[in-house]
Amino acid sequence: MNRWSYMLLYQFNKGDERAFKKLFDDFFKSSCAFVKRYIPDHGAVEDVVQETFINLWEKRGIYTDMVYFKAYLYKSLYNNALFYLRQHKISEDVDPGIEDNTETALAAIIEEEVHREIIAAIDRLPSERRRIVELSMAGHTQEEIAEKLKISVNTVKTQKRKAFAFLRAELQHLFVFFLVLLHL
Repeated sequence: MNRWSYMLLYQFNKGDERAFKKLFDDFFKSSCAFVKRYIPDHGAVEDVVQETFINLWEKRGIYTDMVYFKAYLYKSLYNNALFYLRQHKISEDVDPGIEDNTETALAAIIEEEVHREIIAAIDRLPSERRRIVELSMAGHTQEEIAEKLKISVNTVKTQKRKAFAFLRAELQHLFVFFLVLLHL
C-alpha cells in the first residue's frame, strides 16, 4: 500500500470525515456499477451503496490496509444488494440462483475493482502518455496516434512503453487484493 493510501485509511479509521468523503468519491462509481449487476433500479442502487458506506463508517477502525478495505467494501455491497432484493421481493428481475453464485459475484467484484484501479492509474500518467494509452486502448495504431498527436512513431512507442511500465508497477498490488478477497 502506498503512503497516500495508508494515510487516507488511517485518517478514515480515526474518524476524519474528509477521508470518508474521499473514499466515498473514489469508490462511488465502481460501487454503483457493481450493485447495478444485481439491482436494476438506479435509485435503489445508490441507496444500497450509500447504506454500505454508512456501515463502513460505523465500523471504522477495523480496516488494517486498503486491500482489506476494498475486499470488505465489495463483499458488503454484494450482501447489501442481496438483502435489498430479499426485502423488496424483486423476483421477476432476479436470477433465483444469485445467492448461490459466489463465483459470479467474485468475478464481478474483480472486474469492477480492476476497472477502477486501471482508470485511476491511467489518470496518474503524464498527459501525453495518458493520451497515447487512451488512443491505443481505443484501437488506434501507433501510426494513427503519431499522426493524430503530431509526433513521431518512435515517440509513440517510447511513451507507450514507459506508460505500460508505470501501469504495471502501479497495478501490481491487485494480486494481493484478489488473494484477500478469495478468503473473505
